[in-house]
Amino acid sequence: MDKLKLIIPSSLEPSLEIKNLIYDFLKNFPTYEFENNCGLILYFDIKSSAYYLVCHIKSENLVKYADLEATLDLNNEEDVIYKLNREITEDQAAYILMEDDAKEGRSFEDMVLEYDKSYHSSKPLKVYGGQHRIRAITNSIKEIKNIFHGVRVYFDLNRNQKVEIATINNTSITVPNDLLDRMREQLLGSELRNWCQKVGLLKLEQDFSDRKSPEVPTVRIARTLLINFYLSKDKMIEDFHQPIIAKSGGDDENYLKIREKINWEDENIIIMGKEFARLHKLQHETVTNRKKDNYAEFVRKTFSLAVVASWSYAAGLFQNNSDYLKVFYSLPDSASPPEDPLNAKALSLARLKGTDPDTYRGLGARSSPNELGRMLEVFIIFSTKATRKRITQQLANAAIQSYEAKKAVQAASKAIGKI
Repeated sequence: MDKLKLIIPSSLEPSLEIKNLIYDFLKNFPTYEFENNCGLILYFDIKSSAYYLVCHIKSENLVKYADLEATLDLNNEEDVIYKLNREITEDQAAYILMEDDAKEGRSFEDMVLEYDKSYHSSKPLKVYGGQHRIRAITNSIKEIKNIFHGVRVYFDLNRNQKVEIATINNTSITVPNDLLDRMREQLLGSELRNWCQKVGLLKLEQDFSDRKSPEVPTVRIARTLLINFYLSKDKMIEDFHQPIIAKSGGDDENYLKIREKINWEDENIIIMGKEFARLHKLQHETVTNRKKDNYAEFVRKTFSLAVVASWSYAAGLFQNNSDYLKVFYSLPDSASPPEDPLNAKALSLARLKGTDPDTYRGLGARSSPNELGRMLEVFIIFSTKATRKRITQQLANAAIQSYEAKKAVQAASKAIGKI
C-alpha cells in the first residue's frame, strides 16, 4: 500500500500506535478510494479527541469481519458480555425495507466502526452504529456482492470515547432514550445492573432492555426504584409526598447524587428489589395466563412508571415501620389467580367524579405528578388503613380522594405561608 495515499493534515499529530493501526486497517481492507487512485484524509473529532477515516469498503468484508458484539472494556470481564449498541429488530417494517434495498444493490452510508483486534480478532470491525444495515447487507450477500458501503472507522478508542461516539451516533437516528440510558449507565459502572440481577429483575448475564418491554426493565425503571426509595426513607407518613420519575435520554442529577451514597449490599435495598421483582412476576404471569382482562397494559402494569415510582417511594417510607412494611410487601399474596395482585382493572376504572375527564384512563396509566401521588396513596391506604388487604376499586377511589384532599391542604398551607 502506498502510504502517500493517506493524507494526514499538518495540524494533526496522531501517535505512532494510531498510525500503525490505520495502516494495518488499510492493508487488510481495500477501499473504494484507493482502488480508484484517490487519497484518504485522516480526520480528528475534537469533542471526543478521536481519529477516524471516512471511506468505503466492500460488502463481503463487512459481512465477514464486522463484530456486532462490541463491548466497552476488554479488561472488565463484566463489560465483555454486554453489548454497547442496540438489539437487532428484524421484524420492524423499516428493517424489512432496508433488507429489500440491500438485495437490490443499495449502497449504505455512515456506519460507525472501530478497528480493534484486541478481542474477537477474527472480527476487528467493532460496530457502534449501523448494525441493522450490516445485518441487512449480511442477509443479502447471496443475492448481490461487491457493493461498496460508506463507513467511519475510529482507532484506539478508550472506554469514554466508545460510549460517547456510540451515543452520538444513536442520537442521530430515531432510537429509544432507554438505549441512551443503558449506554450512560454502562459508563458509570455495572452496579445497577448487578443489583437488578441479584434481586431477580434481570437474569444472570442479562442486560437492561433498550426499549419498553413487559418483561425486562429499562435503566429508567431501575433508577426510578432507587431514587424514590432513598427519597422517602426519612420522611413521615403523615406528610404530603411526591414521588418522581428518573429522567431519560440525559443525565439525572437526583440519581447521580443518590448513586454515590448507595451501599449495593444493603439488605434493605436488596429486599426491596426482590419484593418488586416478585410483584412484577406474579402480575405478569397471572394476567398472561388468564382468559379475561388479559390486556397488555395489565400485564406490564408493574412496569408503569407511575407504579414503579409510587411503589418504591412507599417501600422507603415504611422502612421505619416494620408493621406497615410487612403488609406492604404482602401485596403479591393479597390475590389468587385469576385475580392479579395490582387489580389493574380496578385501577383503570378508578376516578374522581366531577373532576376527572371522560378520557381519564385510571390510576397508573400516566406519569404526571398527580398520578404518582394518587398511586402512592393507594399503597399507603392498603398498608395502613384498609381492613381488607386487597386493592379494590373502592380503595382506589378512596386513594384518589385522599390524595386530592392532602394536595388541597398542602396548597393552602403554602398560600398561608406567603401572607
